[in-house]
Amino acid sequence: MKLNLREIEVFKPYANELPEQILADEGLSDADIDRWLDAPILRIAKRNEESVGVYALRQEDEHRFELFGVIVTPPIRRQGLGRWLIGHAIGVAESKGGRHIWIGHPGSTRCFSHIGFSPVSGYHGRDRAVQFDMILE
Repeated sequence: MKLNLREIEVFKPYANELPEQILADEGLSDADIDRWLDAPILRIAKRNEESVGVYALRQEDEHRFELFGVIVTPPIRRQGLGRWLIGHAIGVAESKGGRHIWIGHPGSTRCFSHIGFSPVSGYHGRDRAVQFDMILE
């Protein structure tokens, strides 16, 4: 079924809406699932009350945010929702004073590079980190 992004709503999940199954289905370890669920900024994407995506953010300092990742459920993938959620995460970070958002293990860097993320080597000990600069310093 073709996805219409206008059908997607993004929320801070209630306790009964935590995306544990989406995270587990992605193959994340229990420790990583706990890290995502404990993130200060956790958002779920829903279509017709069904959770179809998730992202998590953590504010590192006054201007820098870490994006843990973006996960879209398999039936909805490759229809633009992941890119849309990355943009949503950038908007949330920017609204909280963010100037930079980075992700330490971006999986496919192609999606991130199309949005404007650039490689940053050795960031927080990560060999494949990418960063998006909202304001160039």
